[in-house]
Amino acid sequence: MGAAVTAMPFYAVVLNGVVLLIVLYYLYRGNALKKIAYARRFNRMTAFEGDRVEMVEEIENRKLLPVPWLRLESLMSRHLEFGRQANFDIRSGETFQNHLSLFSLRPYRRIVRRHDIRCAKRGYYMLGTATMTAGEPLGLVQVSRHFAVDPSPLTVYPRIVPLAELPLPNHGWLGSLPVRRWIVPDQFLAAGVRAYAPGDPLSGIHWKATARTGELQVHRRDYTADHRLVVVLNVEIRADMWKTVTDPERIEQGIRYAATVIDYALGKGIETGLISNGWVAGEAKAPIRIESGGGAVQLERLLAALAKLRLETVQNMAYLLEREAESAGRRTDYLIVSCHREEKLSIAADKLRSLGNGVEWMDIPEGKDRPGEPETAGGEGNGHEGET
Repeated sequence: MGAAVTAMPFYAVVLNGVVLLIVLYYLYRGNALKKIAYARRFNRMTAFEGDRVEMVEEIENRKLLPVPWLRLESLMSRHLEFGRQANFDIRSGETFQNHLSLFSLRPYRRIVRRHDIRCAKRGYYMLGTATMTAGEPLGLVQVSRHFAVDPSPLTVYPRIVPLAELPLPNHGWLGSLPVRRWIVPDQFLAAGVRAYAPGDPLSGIHWKATARTGELQVHRRDYTADHRLVVVLNVEIRADMWKTVTDPERIEQGIRYAATVIDYALGKGIETGLISNGWVAGEAKAPIRIESGGGAVQLERLLAALAKLRLETVQNMAYLLEREAESAGRRTDYLIVSCHREEKLSIAADKLRSLGNGVEWMDIPEGKDRPGEPETAGGEGNGHEGET
């Protein structure tokens, strides 16, 4: 009789434990991921290659039920280098890296984490989708859900290199560009209209065009010495190369050179454009041709095109320059950034020169001849976390 009495509490404990497990199972299976809000974003929309940005994660439990553990997984480009920190794991692959974040959420609590990221390479990066997995304390229940988040795109522009590193045969050519550009616009030579830009005088507003378009338009004046600059970026390693670039890093350096010249020229007030036989990701698969223009908007447009440039040829550069010679005017400076000067390409460049345009070459050196590359190792910057 005494043994039966002492055994009863043990059976009761087991029974209560089973009941508790059943309750936890059904409670967390249906509610673990309910009323869980998650968002992440970059703290900037643009950066330059080598810059550091911050990715902010916010996760909130908007219910009374606590979430003892929650794992968040997402794929991101390996060219966004994260610093190390607790509760955060990175598993790198050839192109992408898998990011795993671990959280523990009390009732009605919000956690904010800030991750330090180094932009190791130019490009256009989006945060995309993520997978969230959560469960009860003993790990008997795992509930998963895929969901989309705000893509929060980050455009990483090519690195601007020191002018002394540019492989120009004569660095005085860059210095003479501002001299060859116009000095005073000729008010009697109308050349259409364009969008109003900060700094334009109110007297130049084209009221009829403004009324027609609904946006401020100004008279575009021609100039008595109207030199413009077009940067021609050739992504061919050799004349017989087809489609895929065979030496990507060599062209990456050429992209940095093109970005540096564009930044310098627009900073000096020179209208600048871009031609390339590569193509822009997210747009039609066609050669790049951006007409010369000036101002901060033009700089952003050109740098964004270089950031999104795909290393794949869609047209032979000699053919593009032949077409340019057929349609181009005069008094334009062309800077050809290229790995080679094969015969057809040189003939097309000479034709542009014979029409009254300036033509200069910037050879992209091979790896052993290139200036030192920026440090690419990821930093040890720590992310940090706050809870409310």
